[in-house]
Amino acid sequence: MVLVKSEDNQDLDKEWVALIKDARSMGFTKEDVRKVLLCLQESGKDDTKETAV
Repeated sequence: MVLVKSEDNQDLDKEWVALIKDARSMGFTKEDVRKVLLCLQESGKDDTKETAV
């Protein structure tokens, strides 16, 4: 995991930042991303449990 500093000085995972930027470029909102992650978690297919920020 590679960490980067955010504007408000928080450590962020570089891969998560890239994922969110890609989602934004495709027109997804933060709420859309939350809904997708929640659906994945509920379906038991969430591989991000151990690495989620």
